[in-house]
Amino acid sequence: MEQVMALGSSGELGSLAAVLLAAGFISGIIAGLLGVGGGIILVPVLFQTFVFFGFPEYLQIHMAVGTSLAIICFTATQSTRSHYKKGAVDVEVLKSWGGFVAAGALAGAIAARFVAPAGLKIIFATLVLTMAFRMVLSQNAGEASQSSLSETLQKALSSLIGFFSALMGIGGGTLSVPLLNASGHDVHRAVGTSSAIGVLIAVPAAIGFIIGGWSLPDLPPFAFGYVNALAFALMIPTSMLGAPLGVRLAHRMSKKALNTIFASFLFISGGRMVLALLF
Repeated sequence: MEQVMALGSSGELGSLAAVLLAAGFISGIIAGLLGVGGGIILVPVLFQTFVFFGFPEYLQIHMAVGTSLAIICFTATQSTRSHYKKGAVDVEVLKSWGGFVAAGALAGAIAARFVAPAGLKIIFATLVLTMAFRMVLSQNAGEASQSSLSETLQKALSSLIGFFSALMGIGGGTLSVPLLNASGHDVHRAVGTSSAIGVLIAVPAAIGFIIGGWSLPDLPPFAFGYVNALAFALMIPTSMLGAPLGVRLAHRMSKKALNTIFASFLFISGGRMVLALLF
């Protein structure tokens, strides 16, 4: 394909594969530790990978998002299993929110095709930084609060979490952990339940990105719509290895420490995307 650059030296390809494997492992640890899908790490790394290979600009961010969601299907499942064994997954919340989250995620995946690349970056940065400021300013950061949100409002917000998480290529933890905390869950239980919510987001969203990009002309090799199978295959094994380790770390930390790490993580990831917009 003329639009994709020549594959370079074996050394370059080896270095790139090593970066993808390491990013997969780190994203798995973060998924287990913070109840996110790991997309905050996956999306920037995949984006730079597709830039390196000279993918068309109109595909780069969308394919990074779609591939991230496909990886999260497995990472979030592994993380959920580990949290569930520790009794940190609220099944009743999943029953209540599940359909709304999945419907929102599918809608977000379909809508992503019609959003300009810069728009996806702006959405990513804005929502992540908003959540970071909320956690820092919260007077009861890291502690469960009495829910002040009606069940109807929680369901409506959960559908928006699915929608925007699909647009950003993340498992939704950056949005669902604060919502779960505001709904009366302490940070450990919020993180565990958020991992399961990540599965409900990633599966329909990944399918939506495959369908949404399926008919595009001049797709690069190994592409199934907006999902790149080669990057997916490289990152899945290490991401699934990292997830249980992250869960063990999460349950050894105090609520305050876990909350501080989560807020710091949001500031870093949001700031990175702002820099990508500016430079």
